[in-house]
Amino acid sequence: MSGLPARMTVPPRVLRRQWTAPEGWRATPAGMWAWLIQRAAAILLLAVIAAHLVNPFRRGVQAALLALALLHALLGVRALLLDFGLPVRWHRALFVGALAAAGVIFAAVWILRWY
Repeated sequence: MSGLPARMTVPPRVLRRQWTAPEGWRATPAGMWAWLIQRAAAILLLAVIAAHLVNPFRRGVQAALLALALLHALLGVRALLLDFGLPVRWHRALFVGALAAAGVIFAAVWILRWY
């Protein structure tokens, strides 16, 4: 022994949540919700695109395709804005703004469609 103190190892901290209980989701930040919704929209887009290729004239498929594409794109723009240096305190405002913009654009396009 050289007289050096023994290295102490600290066990890593692991986040434990009760995912099945509402209390486990209460303190979840807006950034995680935005990430989760964007990933879910991407997966659903794959299924909706396949349904659109089978029957492109079904209005429900068209609505789902438009809504999911808008949601996925606007949440992606939100992520890009945060990557380019907008403050982290804007997470919630950008998340709500992306959801609101997706809803407004969807309603405008769906009401004013040309057919």
